[in-house]
Amino acid sequence: MKKFGLVFLSAIAIISLAACGGTGSSSKSGDDNKTSKKVSKSEIASISIDEGEYVVPKKENADEGEGFLALKVTIKNETDKSLDMSATDIMLYDKEDSKIEALSLYLDDSKTPLLAYEKISGKKSKTGYIVFPVEKEAEYKLHFEPRIYDGKKEPKPIILDVDASEYKDHSDDAIKAATAFVDEVFLATENKEYNKLVANDRDEAVKNFDENFTKALKKQFYDYKVTDEEGLALAKVFREDNAKVATVEYEIASYFPDVAEVAVKVEGLSFKEMKDDMEAANKEYSEAHSDQEFDERSKAAQKAELDKLPEILKNSKPVSIDDYDDYKVIMKKKDDKWEIQTKGSINYFDSLEQAFRGNMYK
Repeated sequence: MKKFGLVFLSAIAIISLAACGGTGSSSKSGDDNKTSKKVSKSEIASISIDEGEYVVPKKENADEGEGFLALKVTIKNETDKSLDMSATDIMLYDKEDSKIEALSLYLDDSKTPLLAYEKISGKKSKTGYIVFPVEKEAEYKLHFEPRIYDGKKEPKPIILDVDASEYKDHSDDAIKAATAFVDEVFLATENKEYNKLVANDRDEAVKNFDENFTKALKKQFYDYKVTDEEGLALAKVFREDNAKVATVEYEIASYFPDVAEVAVKVEGLSFKEMKDDMEAANKEYSEAHSDQEFDERSKAAQKAELDKLPEILKNSKPVSIDDYDDYKVIMKKKDDKWEIQTKGSINYFDSLEQAFRGNMYK
């Protein structure tokens, strides 16, 4: 397989895994994502693989049949003295006895610890996560080599079998959650996955979208003051019409079981493309009412633009709505569902929403 370099994840990359572990046997316990815990020990220490799942580190790609396997492991000190250990003491070997080193990860906001340098007191244990690049159908040996500061003893590795095919890849759930949110909130389209996968209150999310759409719409008119009722009504029409013509592409940018980033490409209705038709409606009114006082006519002409918009929307064609980069859906796990992050300093939600409100700034 190809060589994988070190991976440094951004602040949004948080690992909190809940998938499958295993023993030498492949007996399963009810949930097909779980297998029995694997344990191996010596007189000095023991190591167990408690759980595992495939993840997608940010800005890293794997070839077909390859992936990044995150293992939750527990190291227990079986002696009465303190034991020093490091993540570099844990390594994976393939069938050709080639060593595969764990990825070096930086997680700024992690609630679940990665294994790094640890001092484990006598009879105590430490649990953390470690990630290896693997071939998904291959078998490996996980080696843990305790550090022994005794010149008379050679450290003996503690070994566990790892069958990479036992572990699951649930990143598609993040795609499904992002799709469900976009469908229901931005595109007035029923998606049965929403209640199953998305934690956000749907009605509240739609309400927020419509209010932001109204706020942005008001900025498109200067002389005529768009009312809340007019803006909210047009927001609903816009979502429904956009749903008929918009196309959206989704791709996993990063994935861990409790946090994910989905890149989104949008082709849909844009007010920039409707500008000529709106100006034509304005001009038509102005020419037909040339006897009106200028300020009154200007205000009424803009009202005519607004009234014409539902018809303009129905006759408009979708266009690519570009950003300097792909739009992003940032999500975190909440009560076994995905919560789309709509607030906070490190999120891209407003630019994502803008793409679905006709590319209008609010």
